[in-house]
Amino acid sequence: MRIKFGLWELRLYGSKLEKRIGICSVTDIDREKHALLFDFDETELSIIVNYLTALITKYNLPSIYVFESSPNNYHAYSFCGRSFREVVHILTDVPNIDMKYVSMGIVRGYFTLRISPRGNDLFGFQLVAVLPSMKENEINPLDLTVNAYLTSNKGKKGDN
Repeated sequence: MRIKFGLWELRLYGSKLEKRIGICSVTDIDREKHALLFDFDETELSIIVNYLTALITKYNLPSIYVFESSPNNYHAYSFCGRSFREVVHILTDVPNIDMKYVSMGIVRGYFTLRISPRGNDLFGFQLVAVLPSMKENEINPLDLTVNAYLTSNKGKKGDN
């Protein structure tokens, strides 16, 4: 629906919302420290591994765990404890990261990655790589906040 007011136009759109479960970059213990959560769409695993391996050295990060979230789409996690500003800096230093994901995190003040399937999709998350580091985790992965949220995000190809 569109309503015009002189030079202004109001547009309303509707879409079906679906419930998802997501893991957040913050903990309830210390909301100032964030884990690194990466979202890659339509990117080859070898490219992701090369970028993330370089980040471990460049930013002195703990190990990074890479999961295939759906065919040719990946999530990666590093349980560092960095400031929000540092996390934004690191995420924007990664080519091929989903910039919509980064933008939404900047607006919210924390990052969230889906850990539940989309709609009726039965594809489960699969661990595909562990990028080792000598640095220990700075955040206990079990302390990260998990939340339920509604989204109209149907994925890159419009499928649930």
